[in-house]
Amino acid sequence: MRGFEKPSIKTEIPGPESRMLSQRLKAVECQNVTYLAEDYPIFLNKSDATNVWDVDGNRYVDLTSFFGVSFIGHNHPLIRRCLGEPDLVNGLGDVLPSVSKVELLEEINRLLGGGYVGILGQNGSDAVESAIKTAYLYTGKPGVIAFNGAYHGLSLGALMATYNPKFKDPFRAYLPDNTIYFVFPTSLEESDAVGREIEDHLRSRNDVGLVILELIQARGGVKIVPKDFVKRLAELSKEYDVVLAFDEIYTGCGRCGRLFLYEYYGVQPDVIILGKALSSSFPLSVMMAKEHIMKAWPKSGGEAIHTSTFLGHPLMSKVALEVLRYIEKEKLWKVAEKSGEYLMKKLLNLREKHPDCVKDVRGMGLLVGIELNGISAFELSKELLKMGYIVLPSGLNGEVLEITPPVIVSKEIIDDFIQVLSRVLEQWTSIQK
Repeated sequence: MRGFEKPSIKTEIPGPESRMLSQRLKAVECQNVTYLAEDYPIFLNKSDATNVWDVDGNRYVDLTSFFGVSFIGHNHPLIRRCLGEPDLVNGLGDVLPSVSKVELLEEINRLLGGGYVGILGQNGSDAVESAIKTAYLYTGKPGVIAFNGAYHGLSLGALMATYNPKFKDPFRAYLPDNTIYFVFPTSLEESDAVGREIEDHLRSRNDVGLVILELIQARGGVKIVPKDFVKRLAELSKEYDVVLAFDEIYTGCGRCGRLFLYEYYGVQPDVIILGKALSSSFPLSVMMAKEHIMKAWPKSGGEAIHTSTFLGHPLMSKVALEVLRYIEKEKLWKVAEKSGEYLMKKLLNLREKHPDCVKDVRGMGLLVGIELNGISAFELSKELLKMGYIVLPSGLNGEVLEITPPVIVSKEIIDDFIQVLSRVLEQWTSIQK
């Protein structure tokens, strides 16, 4: 079935066309952006459902949704219909808005249960910066609490909350020193200890206006925060007049077995940040905050103090609106939960088979991480690419193989991938011995 086919590798990886494009890109792009090497990358030119093809005609199975974006699958008919019948392809987002911008914000607010007001953006960093600005305007306090391993974007504003020194250190001189990082707890014992530390910090100072948290740290290694900690954090935020923001850019819109992952935790955030699966294709994000908080923003007098050229782009808004309606109609979060349970079962069996290589398997829905022991997830991902499977490394030290397939992934695709991964791990084990 087209779009659900097994890999078909016809050339060496990367093939000759990809190698040529690497040289062309090397000449015109900043050397820090795309990793270019003899064995990486491939260049893509076609996609459909769970398959993508490179310029050399090789067919791959995508198990990343391209950073979690293509949740409903690549080149989905719904999105093609939106692109084929655009009534408006451009707009003046904060001056002469489109109907789709209004309808999209209304729909997101409805899905959140009402009482939220939003600011649209083009990527996760945009939405995170909106959250930081909103919290400061509302509380008048510039301090931010974030967590070790956090990834909230790489623009200067978002870097205030991102943890990894690799991203922050080159621009440290431009970053304000008003963020404190706490351990990201993954157990009840850590939750109790970190909760007490945060409470002590809030009690001793009155400068924290924002707590920003990923319920699952995707790029941080697919680490999951316990329920008790989230509830305690919500209590502390309310007690000390702090805005509580959940960064659900990766986990929101169905991927983790709930429409929004906060539903699993039973905590309604002051702010929720969404992106990726929100449009399942195009650059669009949103920061939604409770109505009373958003009233801290001054009314526009004709010149917005926070906007951008493509804010609320009509076509992007239309696509996101149709995607959200489709996700809700088909209850795709339930599909993700069921497929995730199957994937997790297979990976746990793999861990039993390869205990020396696989240290842990964790995740929710179709956001799953395989923590490796003595193996680089980046090197393993390159080996799997040669076999026709696209996966990504994550974790501060690249120790976790991240699996985030489109929600339409089939059991057959999962089974085939597990078999290939098992063979590769067997080869690595034999080499180490």
